[in-house]
Amino acid sequence: MKRIIAGIACCLLFGQLAQSQSVYSFQGLGSLNHQGMPNNVAQGEIGIGTPTIWHINSQNPANLVYNTFSTFQLGLNVDRRNFSGEDISGSGTDGGLRFLGYAFPIMAGKWSSSFGILPYSSVSYNTFSEGEIPGTNGSVSQVSDNRGEGGLTNFYWSNGFRIKEKLLVGLKMNYTFGSIKKTSIISIGGTDVPFSAATYEELESYSDFNFLFGLGYRHKMTEEKYLNFGATYSPKSPINGNSELSLIRLSTSGSELETVEVGTESIQFDLPQTFGFGVSYQKLNHYTIGADMEFSGWSKAGSPTALYNNSFKIAVGGEYTPDYDDVNSYWRRIKYAAGFNYQKLPYIVNDQALIDFGINFGASLPVSGFSSLDVAFKYGQLGESSNGLIKETYYKVVIGATINDRWFIKRKYD
Repeated sequence: MKRIIAGIACCLLFGQLAQSQSVYSFQGLGSLNHQGMPNNVAQGEIGIGTPTIWHINSQNPANLVYNTFSTFQLGLNVDRRNFSGEDISGSGTDGGLRFLGYAFPIMAGKWSSSFGILPYSSVSYNTFSEGEIPGTNGSVSQVSDNRGEGGLTNFYWSNGFRIKEKLLVGLKMNYTFGSIKKTSIISIGGTDVPFSAATYEELESYSDFNFLFGLGYRHKMTEEKYLNFGATYSPKSPINGNSELSLIRLSTSGSELETVEVGTESIQFDLPQTFGFGVSYQKLNHYTIGADMEFSGWSKAGSPTALYNNSFKIAVGGEYTPDYDDVNSYWRRIKYAAGFNYQKLPYIVNDQALIDFGINFGASLPVSGFSSLDVAFKYGQLGESSNGLIKETYYKVVIGATINDRWFIKRKYD
């Protein structure tokens, strides 16, 4: 199993990261992705105040201290969306590598480290519109075909430290990089106007560093029951890049007649200041119940040419294992998980804020040793089908694998 998983990971590293097709991904940096692992998705996307020894905590680096195993995780994501609105309908499917991470203890119980890749944002849309040009009395029409693809990826390196018996601190460094390509094909024609068409292509490329700081605190109530608290903070961080604009004149058959490189300019996009808080109640190896809240100051971030709302997210969820030690029943050793999340997105469409709501559930299926196969599902709704907006109903399936082992340990006895 380990060889198969490692082989899949190596192949996918050179492939496309997961995309989430959304008509709203034309804004800003695109659709913003959850920065947790498959087990977090199954629990409603909680993780800031939810430590675990079995999986990597990529949401709060302080909780890495609990990773006393060497842990490798990967996940694949499939996203299916249906679109509906006023005289609008459609559907689309995207997918690919969604999570890849590795964590290992440097000083067991005191210092653990992790690195990996997570998609930060996804751009994947294709919209089509047609209509009359104002002031022409219907004699001239225009057709627009708009497309976008790409997104940004976080390559992260995290470290968690125990500074007191109950108090943990952590630091996560992200190298955010990637490109976004937006294409608009515009055609004009009419009774007394000859047909003409042109393509506008804009390629934005970004790369820069940003940081996230974490705190963790665990209060022991009994030998098996704990109350956990977590907090994260990301300062406002600029990511710098370049924008290239090209204009392509097309023939009536759609072939390229002339390409004009309009120019290249330096651009900057400010990632927002973000605060996160989490709390959970655990009975070790039996159940966990938790909740997270995140607040992001998008109104003072973004780009100079666009306005954004401050955003927030609430996530509630947990997991339950009937009997972790039951060697006679496989089903009673499975971790079952469920949760939900509600998020106000930073982007504004038709002077309205976008709301994303999702219901999550899943399971971690034990395999050899302490490893598992992780499955998560999410049913969600983004936007609405009135007020000039489009409602997206989507289904996400995440299939992941976790390998826990004690690597890099020299045996004293064979």
